[in-house]
Amino acid sequence: MTNPDIISLIITSATEGQGHGFNWTFVGEHTVNFIILFSVLAYFLKEPLRNFLVERRGIIGNQIQEAKKAIDEAKQRYEDYAYKLKKMDDEIWSLKETIRKEGEVEREEILKQAEATSHKIAEEAKETIKLEAAKARREIQSEVVSLAVGLAEGLIKQNLDEADERQLIEDFITKVKEEKKWDQSQH
Repeated sequence: MTNPDIISLIITSATEGQGHGFNWTFVGEHTVNFIILFSVLAYFLKEPLRNFLVERRGIIGNQIQEAKKAIDEAKQRYEDYAYKLKKMDDEIWSLKETIRKEGEVEREEILKQAEATSHKIAEEAKETIKLEAAKARREIQSEVVSLAVGLAEGLIKQNLDEADERQLIEDFITKVKEEKKWDQSQH
């Protein structure tokens, strides 16, 4: 039912009692009854209705405060996480930089060790070459001396007669005796 239907129903009900005219008595009685009913309801329901509205207002206020508190807490957590994330990014960058620097230091140390080892190997190679060269010289000298002695012996045997041979033996014996005397005088 719409408002015009309700109004027509009231007007129809008011006019039924008299036939043709508007029944002011009927409307007045119902209006008075309505006012009395509304006054009684207002009197008895005034305090509970006011309490309900105050309580409802308090509940809504609390819910608004809780919502604001939850929003503030969420903002604070967001800021904390953003700070931690930034701090983590800074820490990651710092760790990368530290690792890079340590890598550079280690690289330099490895290069220094490699260079030192290279120099050491070169020096050892030079020393080995010197020793081997000296050894080869001694072997060559020994062989040359052996060959020279062999050649000298051959030449001496060809050119030496018996008198020269005796003279050489006597000279050798004399030198050995002198050598022995000198050796004994030293001790």
